[in-house]
Amino acid sequence: MTATQRQQKTALATVKPPLLKIYGLQSIVLLVASGFTYSIDGVVAKSLLIGGLISVLPNAYFARQVFKYAGAAYAREVNQSFYRAEAGKFIATVGLFAATFAMVRPLSAVAVFSAYLVGMLLNTLLVAVLRNPGAR
Repeated sequence: MTATQRQQKTALATVKPPLLKIYGLQSIVLLVASGFTYSIDGVVAKSLLIGGLISVLPNAYFARQVFKYAGAAYAREVNQSFYRAEAGKFIATVGLFAATFAMVRPLSAVAVFSAYLVGMLLNTLLVAVLRNPGAR
């Protein structure tokens, strides 16, 4: 491994949150909430699952794209990947909401949007908590 590759790996490690852990925990919370709700109301459980996935999948895509590059030597690539990732996340989110409301019946819109919002908040919370455990 060259010195530049080591620098890039070190720079990426200091910036990159533990993505697998964050999206894994989000998925577990989503499945548990949906499974618990299934015994009460199947439509709401399905809607929670869909809304949560609409939150998790585009965010996971965004994070994967953004953290491809790191370091000053890759400033151009970092910038391009950020804009590409944001556009992809937006298109995926809009597309998933559109497909959900066009194709899924019956559906609880309140549950879909609630799960989406809780997923976004949980993502922010997990990034804040798990990003740099050594700094606490």
